[in-house]
Amino acid sequence: MLEGKKGHLAILLGCVFYGTTGIFLAHIHAMAIPSMIFYRLFFGVLLILLVILITGNLSQIMLRKKKKLLALQGIITVVNMLFYFYCVKTTCFSIAILLEYTSPIYVMIASPFVLKEKIARGSIYSMVIAITGIILVIRPEGGFSGLQTDPVYLSGILSGIFSGILAATLIMNIRLMKDEYPEMGIAFWSMGISCLLMTPFAFSTPWNIFVENLNVLASFGAVSIGIGAFLTIIGFSQVEAQTGSLLSLIEPVSGVLFDVTLLGVQLGINVFIGCVLVLISAFMVSARDPVRKDN
Repeated sequence: MLEGKKGHLAILLGCVFYGTTGIFLAHIHAMAIPSMIFYRLFFGVLLILLVILITGNLSQIMLRKKKKLLALQGIITVVNMLFYFYCVKTTCFSIAILLEYTSPIYVMIASPFVLKEKIARGSIYSMVIAITGIILVIRPEGGFSGLQTDPVYLSGILSGIFSGILAATLIMNIRLMKDEYPEMGIAFWSMGISCLLMTPFAFSTPWNIFVENLNVLASFGAVSIGIGAFLTIIGFSQVEAQTGSLLSLIEPVSGVLFDVTLLGVQLGINVFIGCVLVLISAFMVSARDPVRKDN
């Protein structure tokens, strides 16, 4: 039973590691977001490379066919981050994360055409439950009232929607590469390309500020990219894109739980209910999803 659910478990664990982002951000001081993104990627890729060297699995990162898809994964990862953070800046964190995690909707729409996956009725039910839970988890005080119509705000909304589409694209692209590249190779090259693209921001932080935050930045990259990204890539390569996208909704829930338990953030009843709904959705997806023949 557990043997057939390794992909599910990898996604869930990877998203839990991703969910530690708020903890690390709370301990990083006086650094711009692009610079933090670069060092997060840098230390994550460094850990992956060290593991490859220690285990002697250099063959894992040999370039094969589908190089364009591999490069596309790295480029989309960076573009997704930029659109997401622009949405955060021009709207608010709650709206940005809600739009980012509409990705299962786009996966469900596109996967029958891109990956030839069938849309199961259970997936639709799970998606409705999960999206409802996410809305409750991230719903700000007073709800989403007072939406503005100025061009900057609307551009932020469009950026958030686009970040969700890009997140869905990343999930499906992993499925397209899985027959050519091992998970370690996908993680190393996609994150390495992302890091390379963010290099211009590497030196935007003064040296004394960098040294002050070095330990946190190294831990941030190792945990969220070196472990989190690697585990989720393993999972996404082993399960259907629809299943993976729904299971990934555990990330904002784990982030909320970390905030409550480690940072002392107060947990409202709507957040608690939302977390339960997302967990129920994840259980439904994992319980019904069959073992894939191509694993």
